[in-house]
Formats: sequence, structure tokens, C-alpha cells
Amino acid sequence: MTVRLARLEDICEINPRLPRDHGLQDDSEVSFVPMAAVSEVSGAIESATLRRYAEVRKGYTSFTDGDVLFAKITPCMENGKAALASGLAGGRGFGSTEFHVLRARESVLPEWLYYFVRREPFRQEAKRNFTGTAGQQRVPASFLQGAMVPVPSLVEQRRIVDLLARAEGIVRLRREARQKAAELIPAIFIDMFGDPATSAKRWPVQPLGELLANGPNNGLYKHKSAYGSGTPILRIDAFYDGVVQDLGQLKRVRLDDENEQRRFALSEGDIVINRVNSPEYLGKSALIPPLTEPTVFESNMMRFAVNRSLVLPGFVIALLQQPASRRHFLANAKHAINQSSINQQDVKSLPVMLPPMQLQQSFAQRVQSAEAILTQQSDALTKAQATFNALLDRAFRAA
Repeated sequence: MTVRLARLEDICEINPRLPRDHGLQDDSEVSFVPMAAVSEVSGAIESATLRRYAEVRKGYTSFTDGDVLFAKITPCMENGKAALASGLAGGRGFGSTEFHVLRARESVLPEWLYYFVRREPFRQEAKRNFTGTAGQQRVPASFLQGAMVPVPSLVEQRRIVDLLARAEGIVRLRREARQKAAELIPAIFIDMFGDPATSAKRWPVQPLGELLANGPNNGLYKHKSAYGSGTPILRIDAFYDGVVQDLGQLKRVRLDDENEQRRFALSEGDIVINRVNSPEYLGKSALIPPLTEPTVFESNMMRFAVNRSLVLPGFVIALLQQPASRRHFLANAKHAINQSSINQQDVKSLPVMLPPMQLQQSFAQRVQSAEAILTQQSDALTKAQATFNALLDRAFRAA
């Protein structure tokens, strides 16, 4: 198989401009794609809306069907926000200025570019080339221009792309099955306790701050140079739907002393909650499982422990997954460019309904059965994702 290496700028247009003869009228409908509409998990545009061309003609990035969107700003880029544009209204789209746009030339398939930029090694290299200040770092176009891409024949590209699409399809099915399993616990919660937003069952309500044994406390900040070895540290990419995914995969950080370890230590039954991120991840939380070694938590989250004579941790973490809790945090959030934040008082003011302890205990027993199903689906997803990642790595290494 003949393969050549080519600079990315030689095989695609990077951030092409809207041509003057675009044919759009002020009242033409186009797809609008904000950053939040692109899923870092599925690699797809999931929630585009329609807007009139007059509304988006200035101040937004333009693209067409077949273009690859690649998030340039932290943390969206590291999280994997990239998508292949398709099904756009009239074939035209406009969106966030924080997207780089890649438009394939004749020698490459758009899907080839999409899978290339979705690779973890590429995103790590892009991160090493960030420019800008903390919180506003971006991948410069110059990095993309010089990135080297293996380019086999179009026939071989199609063969590899088809294989990757099948593997990614299996991952998607596994992810959907896991999501359905994850929905069991919130459904059980609503069935037993009702919707916290309506308080239909008239349980007593108290602010979370009155139900705490300790906290909330902010986590540990360390410069990136301290990462790589030492003590496991929980980061926000390590938990979803209230559950820490894999303690064995946590990154590690070098601590200054034992006092630092004690101050930021996690314990089984603690709850952590994301305090700084883009709005869609604000308030993301997890219940800490049994730990195999001392573990600390990162600065963009808070940690607290509940008074178990008043409320059970499993009940509170389930409450935090409810839409009413998310709305509380968004309503109290402070918004800055590309990120939002909540503080300790915002967490302590969360209304918590208090059903009888016996009912909370019954809920905990039902959750155990649901968690067993969730664990099975999570394991299947992990294996499918590992297979896809291995195929992706091999495809571009061997291409």
C-alpha cells in the first residue's frame, strides 16, 4: 500500500471563507451550530437550530455539508468536540467562532479528516501547541496547517473509513444501552419520591447546607508540571451520571506534603460536584466509591459529606442528577466567556426534600440492583471503545 505524508493545509482548506456568490438571501434559513450543539462523546452535531441568514452573516463561522468542525478552545478541544457537518439546511451552516473548519480537497475524504482530528494523540499534540492565556487557550491555525497526515489512496481511505464507521457504530449502540441503564436510577427516584421541582409528595425540605457533616470545600490546584506520578487525582472527565468510571485510570499528581494530602483527601461516601466549566457540565457530580489508595480531587470541583443520620449519600447523589438540581445551579451560576461557575453557597442553598430514612434505605437497595445492570453495560462500552480506539490508532499508524 502506497502512503504519502502531507501537510494538512495541502489536502484541505482551513477556515475557508464564505464565497461571494453564496446565493443566500437575508431570509434564507441556515443551520446554526453553537459549541454546545457538538457532542464530544458521539462526535456529531446533535442540536442544530434554524436561523435566518441575516441573523448570522456577521460574527459567526461559516461551513457547508462535508466540512469538519474542530473545537479550537480549551477545554472543548481536549474533550473531543469535533464533528462532520451533514444535513445542514440548504447545505449551509454557521456557528461558534471557536471552531476551526476543515474542507477536504480532492485527495482526501472528509471522513478521513474527521477521524484524523478525533484521535487522542492529535488532540494531545494540539494541546501542546496552545496559544493564549489560561482559560482562553486555543489551537492556532498554524498548528493545523503544519500537521502531517498520512494519505493513502481514496480506495484505501474508503476501506478504512468504513471499518472505523462500523466500529464506531458498535460503540454508539453500547453507549445508548448504557444510557438507558443509567436512566433506571433517576426513574426509580421519581417513582419513589416524586419530582423535586413540584414536591408533589409534600416531603419536608431543607437546604443542603443544613444536612452536611463537612464541606463543601474546593479542590487542589497543581501546575501541569506536577502531573504524571504520585497520588491519584479525581478530575471531571472521570465521572458521569453520578458514578466514578474507573479508579485505576485516574491521573496522578505529586503532592507537596502529607498536609496537602489530608486537606484534599477523598473518602468513600463523599460527593464531588463540578464548580467551573461550560454551562452544560456545571453541577456534574459523583458519589465516591470505596478507594484502594489515598486519592485527592482537582480544583474545579467541590467535595462535601452529608450527615447520614439525616440523609443518605445515595439519595443525595440521585437528587443531584435530577433536572431540578441542574436548574438550581444554572440559575445561580456566574457566567464568563466560555465558562460558568458556582460557589459553595450555591451548593449549600440547594433545596433537598427529606423522605423518611426507611424509604431512603429502600431506595438504596433498589439502586444496587440497577447499578449491577449499569456496571455490565459500562464494561461492554469500555471494551467497545477500546476496540475502536485501537483500530483508529492502527489505521493512521499503518496508513
